Amino acid sequence: MFNTLQTARLYAVPLTPAYWRDASHSMRCLRLLIFAALTVAMARALSLIPSIPIGPTKFSFGFLARALCSLVCGPVMGMSVGFVEDILGYALQPEGAFFIGYTISTMAGMLVYGLCFYRARITVARLVVANLLVNVFVNALMGSVWNMIIYQSPYWAFFWPSLGKNLVTIVPKVILMYVAYQGIIPVLQQVGLIPRQLDEKNRITWI
Repeated sequence: MFNTLQTARLYAVPLTPAYWRDASHSMRCLRLLIFAALTVAMARALSLIPSIPIGPTKFSFGFLARALCSLVCGPVMGMSVGFVEDILGYALQPEGAFFIGYTISTMAGMLVYGLCFYRARITVARLVVANLLVNVFVNALMGSVWNMIIYQSPYWAFFWPSLGKNLVTIVPKVILMYVAYQGIIPVLQQVGLIPRQLDEKNRITWI
C-alpha cells in the first residue's frame, strides 16, 4: 500500500500505458482510497438535497461527488467507487426494484469523468465535453435501454424525453462543477492529491 502519487504527470490524452499505470496505482494508494470513501459519503449526503424537477425527471447533485472522485482517483478506481456508491445508495434509500443496469450507468459515468479529468488540464471546454458525453451517451442512450428493458416499452419513447432533459441540464452541471472545482482543486494541489491541473494563477481557463 502506497501513500503518495506514483508520478505528477499530466497527459494530453488517456491513451498511453503510463496513464493507465498511474490510474491503476491509485487503487493501491492509501490516501486516495480514503479520499474515495469520503466522496461516497459526500454523494450520499448530496442525495439528501431535494432534487429539482425537470419535466418527467429530476436534477440531483450526486454527480459533483462522482466527478470529484474521478478527477482525483482516476477511471479505474472511479468505476469501483461507482459500483460501491450505487449499491450503497440503493441499500440506504431503496426506490423500486434494484436493477443492475443503473449500476452500470453509474460506473460508466465515473469512467467518462475519469478519462476527461484525471491527470488532465481542467478547462471550461473540458467540463462541457465531459458532461455532454455523460448526459447524452450514458444518461440518455444507455439509460433509455434500461428503461426499455424494465418497462417493456419502445426505446424511443424514453430516449427523446431523456435526451431533452439531459441537454438542458448540461449548463447547470457545468456551472456547478466550475464553481466546485475552482474552489477545491487548488487545495487538492496543495496537499498533493493531484498534480497541478490549473493555470499558473490557479484558474480554470476557457480552453
